[in-house]
Amino acid sequence: MKKFDMISMGAALIDMIAHVERFPVEDDEVFVPKLEISCGGAAANTAVACAKLGLNSAFIGKLGIDDEFGKIIIRDFEKTRVDTSLLKYSKEYGTGSCFVALSKTGERQLYAHSGAANVLSAEDIKEDEIIQSKILYLSSLKNTEPFIEAAKIARKCDIPVILNPGMLIIEQGFHAIKPLLQLIDIFIFSYKEFSSLLSIQEPDLPLENIKEKLKELFALGIRAIVVTMGSKGSALFVHDSDEIALVPSNKVEVVDTTGAGDAFSAGFMYSFSKKFTFDFNELKAHLAVGNLVAAKCIQQIGARNGLPTLDELNI
Repeated sequence: MKKFDMISMGAALIDMIAHVERFPVEDDEVFVPKLEISCGGAAANTAVACAKLGLNSAFIGKLGIDDEFGKIIIRDFEKTRVDTSLLKYSKEYGTGSCFVALSKTGERQLYAHSGAANVLSAEDIKEDEIIQSKILYLSSLKNTEPFIEAAKIARKCDIPVILNPGMLIIEQGFHAIKPLLQLIDIFIFSYKEFSSLLSIQEPDLPLENIKEKLKELFALGIRAIVVTMGSKGSALFVHDSDEIALVPSNKVEVVDTTGAGDAFSAGFMYSFSKKFTFDFNELKAHLAVGNLVAAKCIQQIGARNGLPTLDELNI
């Protein structure tokens, strides 16, 4: 019997959210009428979202030892029932933080100081911890060495590996992250990340053209790829199927897009955890759940305030 439905690995940070009338230009100053502090980090957000949906969720990442930001993060994990027994601690680096500038229209700019999160090492990854989970989820950590180590263990033990990379990984370039991509089963990324990774210039490629560009990724052994497209929805591509699906987004009033991708991944994983299959139609159904969780998230300020419980989803 597995102890966890999912283990999420990556950064747990403190978010400082500045509400601004506009974003600054070069050598500019912008007044901040409201500043909020909350817990964040992409992988941590997804762990919390999964826990709220009723999954037994655990988090692997590194915090500063006994510092105030770290204590806040641990308390928040415990409040949301995310297992903290797999956390690692650094004596040299403090818990990381992220400054978020949030506009009135819900757009954002992020400045991340990973701190202790980015010194999570391959040596920190233990096989007896990874094998406790049904799913391994990796997200948004510049240092990919621990991801590669964890994914190797998961592959050996037939545990599905899901990557939602974020720009910290994508900006390193295709060849630099290829060793990680070769160990992934499901790849979830935004159209912006897709464009950056594969050097796509067109802002709005037809789905058939996207599938053609993804052949390079499928050649690495990735079984399913999801491209999230904001207000348009999310698109599904499967390596052994000619079918393509675009699942429309849920139409809601957007307050803050922070954490939308993390919420989508949680909804997708919740649904995937009920049926471990790579059947095209089953995977397509998981996208609809991901879209729904993301839609709930973006109706409130912050990456976690709008995260729904399973009862609130009505599925």
